[in-house]
Amino acid sequence: MDTTKKIAVMLGVCFMTSLSVAGATFHPGDKGHQITEIQQALTAHGYDTDADGDYGDSTQAAVRQFQADHGLDCDGIIGAATYEALMGEAMPENRTSQGGAASDALPAVTADNEVRVIQQALANNGYTVDVDGVFGVGTEQAIRQFQADHGLETDGIVGQSTFYALTGQGLPNGPIRRFGNGGYNGLARVESPAATHILDIANQYIGVPYIFGGSTPSGFDCSGFTRYVYSAAGIDLPRSADEQYGVGYSISMANLQPGDLVFFSTYDSGISHVGIYIGNHQFINAASDGVSISDMDSSYWAARYIGAKRVM
Repeated sequence: MDTTKKIAVMLGVCFMTSLSVAGATFHPGDKGHQITEIQQALTAHGYDTDADGDYGDSTQAAVRQFQADHGLDCDGIIGAATYEALMGEAMPENRTSQGGAASDALPAVTADNEVRVIQQALANNGYTVDVDGVFGVGTEQAIRQFQADHGLETDGIVGQSTFYALTGQGLPNGPIRRFGNGGYNGLARVESPAATHILDIANQYIGVPYIFGGSTPSGFDCSGFTRYVYSAAGIDLPRSADEQYGVGYSISMANLQPGDLVFFSTYDSGISHVGIYIGNHQFINAASDGVSISDMDSSYWAARYIGAKRVM
């Protein structure tokens, strides 16, 4: 008998229990990262269900079949015994959301608390994130995972659809992202519209692979990336890193501002690497691991720093 038929049979013979079971159990109506992990475990055991973070009918059917096959109470609800048999570890606290609402404890969102509300909703849904009001790397990563788990575009940007799926509320302003409305890795919002525009453009390409000589979103090298980003903002730069160091005017490290170009010597004397400063001693660049965020205070980059230029 195939899995689908077996599940149908079990649905007919299992005792139907209430869907309003409370406490530490996981049950239909729950949503979140913990449900995704349970669904992935079910799939790994050969039971058919989508890993979408939503404990719906197909997940309940798969749980019932798993319970029947393992001599457990066939109720479609994951209690301590079912969880341990499925996951191989003790039952954790249920931190999922109920019935599509991300949290019963979330405050009404305002323009002043929107990032903290996002972080609290992520935490309530089982994602690891600091609730500090700063839209940093950790928050963006949690947003991307939430979006992937819920069939949303995984761009790390909290627009209306992502915000509503996460909080059950509407956004008071426009989309929130790490470079823009959410602040810049611990700094206040950038006041310069030109810098904001450049960082918004750069942020779109995080994860694009490094390709030597690359100058398009299919793959970038360091100067190909900076030239592409600035060109999209209406500013022409030369092609190579050393040529880019020859434009604009020099800025001391103490006076760096988001949007400035920062330069390094990585493999030979002279300028050989360039990135875009984003604040808090961090810069976005196309390096060996692709377009990513790097720390200027790390031992590697600090030893190779040459200087900075402002071209806006």
